[in-house]
Amino acid sequence: MNLENFSNGSSESPDYKPAVAVITGPTASGKSSAALRFAREHNGEIVSADSMQIYKEMDIGTAKPSEEEQRLVPHHLIDIVSPDEPYSVSRFRSDAVLAIDDILGRARLPVVCGGTGLYINALTLPFDLETENTDPKIRAALEELSRTDPVRLYERLREADPESAKAIHPNNLKRIVRALEVYDVTGRPKSELDREGRSREPAYDFRLYAPQMDRTLLYERIDRRVDQMLEEGLLDEAERLLGKYPRDLISMQAIGYKELYPYLDGEQSLEESVRILKRDTRRFAKRQLTWFRRDDRIRPAEELDAFEI
Repeated sequence: MNLENFSNGSSESPDYKPAVAVITGPTASGKSSAALRFAREHNGEIVSADSMQIYKEMDIGTAKPSEEEQRLVPHHLIDIVSPDEPYSVSRFRSDAVLAIDDILGRARLPVVCGGTGLYINALTLPFDLETENTDPKIRAALEELSRTDPVRLYERLREADPESAKAIHPNNLKRIVRALEVYDVTGRPKSELDREGRSREPAYDFRLYAPQMDRTLLYERIDRRVDQMLEEGLLDEAERLLGKYPRDLISMQAIGYKELYPYLDGEQSLEESVRILKRDTRRFAKRQLTWFRRDDRIRPAEELDAFEI
């Protein structure tokens, strides 16, 4: 593999886009080990696309790569924020692009790895400009209006952005609030920003892969992983976090932690908490499978062997 032209993502051809491998898929499907192996074989570094591995102190429950694995291959976007620090999809995209550019600038291959579908899409699809335009105060006011006068809320959208109003059901208050938030922040209709975003192609040649696995086997792997996490000290980790951070934080609602709170509160047996944890993780994996199966860009991980620049 020739990586000489990776520096700064440049090449003699104006249409050249540096290749970036993306290995995704549901939890416990083997994507992390596939990415580690591929990165070692191709002078690569891994960029995490996992919305929970960004948090410090949350190690066992998020199945972070071990210290040994991180020594074997450099990893990016792991342990970058505290559990009580806000982190958005748009911030992930910015951080991931910086990491990819840094890796390319050192003539190495970026390997994106993670199962957070929103992160994968934000990075690999044309940039959605509206994700940058948020304002908590404006959103809070709109959400209050959605509770007190949803009819007026929808009428506001019809006046500000008729195109979005036609595409959004009057009862879908969440999407109405989001469209109006974008309009109030930018002064421009969300539908217009969406069109601009779709016209902005990613700067890289993203090639997506996912391990293929029978669902029964995947569920068995999930159950074994939960047992292994408990052996490694997941309960102690959850208890330590619960004593330090409010449980209503996004980070503290992660699967792997919230299912153990009833046990730690003395409200439920450990056996029942573990059963629910395994069940919820399997359900989460099922949702991930549905998400990724809709993406026809994804190829079997076995095709990584044919990866070429």
